[in-house]
Amino acid sequence: MRFCAISMLALSLFAARPVAAEELTPQLDDLVRHFGQVLFGSEYGFQEHTPGVISKWNAGTTVGITVQGRQTEKLVHMAAKHVRGLAKLTGLKFKTVAVGAPGPTIDLIFMKRAEMAGLAKQLPPTEAELVRAMTSDPTMVCFFLVWHKPRERIVKSIVAVNVERDPVMIDACLLEELTQVMGLPNDVDAYWPTMFKPIDTSLEWSKWDRLYLKTLYDPRIKPGMKPVDALYVAKDIFAKALAEHAK
Repeated sequence: MRFCAISMLALSLFAARPVAAEELTPQLDDLVRHFGQVLFGSEYGFQEHTPGVISKWNAGTTVGITVQGRQTEKLVHMAAKHVRGLAKLTGLKFKTVAVGAPGPTIDLIFMKRAEMAGLAKQLPPTEAELVRAMTSDPTMVCFFLVWHKPRERIVKSIVAVNVERDPVMIDACLLEELTQVMGLPNDVDAYWPTMFKPIDTSLEWSKWDRLYLKTLYDPRIKPGMKPVDALYVAKDIFAKALAEHAK
């Protein structure tokens, strides 16, 4: 059975109501809508490969991380910092494993942009086409791919990083891509602070980003849930979070 790859583009454009520039707290319906688009959309334009249901890493397994390529102590430290945060927010366990280790894995690959064509040659046609398209842009910093088997379970991902870019940009991109391979794949604009905006250079999660991660890995949000059911549960979680925020 071939793994199914997922990439990202919004289900629809996020239509937030007009707000004053200083208003940074989301309204409940806007938050739920945005969460749904981040969960079920496709950033890279391959909507047909999205699972269409809640898909995440199995909470009962440890996710292995391989570190490959042109890694340096500084780059590994950046990634490790974000992985530690993800462990706290999702409840997942992570460990460093050797390349080719069995089980669910995130392959973290540090490369020069010109070297990424070699990575494309190792991938199925659709994913290879996507990698070639992304790496043709000289400004690219990093990208990710995710595989599902079955569609409600993430079993493998790749996060590829262009080591030729500025370290601060790499740090921000690592935060975003490692977060997105948790099962929050899409970028959608919003009027509140969030790393899920199409253009964002956050070096840490906002309050609302942390809420998204905690909600996705809340036991009430079950793998395989359809959007309408998942967002019904999420709305209750978000309403309580907004009420607490308002105190």
